[in-house]
Amino acid sequence: MRYCLIFSLIAAVQLSVACSSKSDSPPLASAGQSNGSAGTSGAVASGGSGEASAGSSGSSGSSLGGAGGRAGNAGAAGAVAGAPGHRSSVVVTSRFPAVAGTACADAPLRLSFSAPVTVGSTGKIQVFKASAPSTPVDVIDLAVTPERNTIGGRPFYRVRPIFIEGADAVIYFKNKAIAEPGAYFVNVDSGVFVDANQHPLPAITGADVWPFSTVAPAPADPTQLRVAREGENGFCTVQGAVDYVPAANMTPTTITIAKGTYHEVVYIAAKHNLTFHGEDRKTTIIAYPNNDALQMKLGTAYRAMVEAEGSNGLVFENLTLHNTTPQGGSQAEALRIEPGDKAILRDADFVSTQDTLLLTGRVFVSNSYVEGNVDFIWGKGTAYFDKSQIKTVGRAGYLVQSRNGLNYGYVFVDSTLSTSGAVTNGTLLARIEGDRFPASNVAFVNCKLGSHIAPKGWLITNSTGNPVASLDLTQLKFWEYQSTDLDGAPTDVSQRDPASRQITAREASTLRDKATVLAGWDPTL
Repeated sequence: MRYCLIFSLIAAVQLSVACSSKSDSPPLASAGQSNGSAGTSGAVASGGSGEASAGSSGSSGSSLGGAGGRAGNAGAAGAVAGAPGHRSSVVVTSRFPAVAGTACADAPLRLSFSAPVTVGSTGKIQVFKASAPSTPVDVIDLAVTPERNTIGGRPFYRVRPIFIEGADAVIYFKNKAIAEPGAYFVNVDSGVFVDANQHPLPAITGADVWPFSTVAPAPADPTQLRVAREGENGFCTVQGAVDYVPAANMTPTTITIAKGTYHEVVYIAAKHNLTFHGEDRKTTIIAYPNNDALQMKLGTAYRAMVEAEGSNGLVFENLTLHNTTPQGGSQAEALRIEPGDKAILRDADFVSTQDTLLLTGRVFVSNSYVEGNVDFIWGKGTAYFDKSQIKTVGRAGYLVQSRNGLNYGYVFVDSTLSTSGAVTNGTLLARIEGDRFPASNVAFVNCKLGSHIAPKGWLITNSTGNPVASLDLTQLKFWEYQSTDLDGAPTDVSQRDPASRQITAREASTLRDKATVLAGWDPTL
């Protein structure tokens, strides 16, 4: 993936990942640019090497710093305060929303710089209503982490909501912080951003420096919603579009998501028949490092990046869901559907490391890519994977953990099990605690297996500590049919776990029938 994400986890862990999505606009006023006149004591504090910069139409300068520097030029609009110590030469080249521009009522902000920056360790970003300029409607304080953000009515802990994409910084305020249509302005403290030499960038301060207005969404067709991260109307976040859909919705509704990276947790609660359609499979990306550790071990209802509960008939297509939690960062689903039924995942990429997909109900997965390494396809559902790629990355692990009952579990047909390299050798097709889930069902029909799959193939354990031989595994269905290597040569299955079975052609034909596996539902009709 080409995107870069900077964040602090609970223990202030920082990491970076990369993407680019911006709309350019003319360069803004920066240090040393001036149009004003009659400036007085606009210099930085004692010892400062920077000076107060000015915007347009200035007349009678005002102090933005303390004594000790030379007088700054005048100008209210576009003023940027100098910072003490070394002044960075990096300047703001564009921003979204533009000065005095308009944006969606759920818009993230963007600052583009003349060179890459990183996030500092102190300072605040504050947004104010123009009608109440002394009281911020939201504050991002770099000294406070983690904090909670209520999404779809559920409180989630969040990482520091400033994401670096090359020379851009994308800033997310709390959900609904600027939802009320009207005029706002933003202040950014000096030191929130630092350059490659760790010199702080100047502050952006004042009601006239970065003003903008938000507008309420008013789609012409409420069943056809569009999300664009830097839109001037409509929706700028996926969650904003989800929130717009009525509670308990049954009407088929398509949410089309423009190219770009959307750094957000999405929570879909009891809203049915929603289709999430990406404009481009590889560059329409929802990316966020949500995980069990970040959510204080509150469990599956909190730790997925896209959470769908009590929602039937969902479709995710032509996009990428990437939970960017690093290896060892705890369980981190890219998508959780629990409970739910008749979900379709097609022509899409799902990326994480541990527990990438958590599926319940009936799910059809077609021509898709799933990446991870530990139980990265799991749950209680019945899922039919058709012509998909299941890739193990980073370490050896387990593809599937199926906790189904007597229904079918996870069936893979004409799919490919690939690998990132030898580091994944010894990976197992599936594992299960035989005493807890004695009817677990995982089947591979005419699939291509990479060399990383262990000869044993399967792992059955006993959570009680008693010997596995003491378990009744007569209902267990760990099945394979005509597995091959990636070149099409038959796989040697002579060392497979004795509790697994090579099924017959007739049994394989039954598993190929989608309506049979999915209990009467054929998603292709």
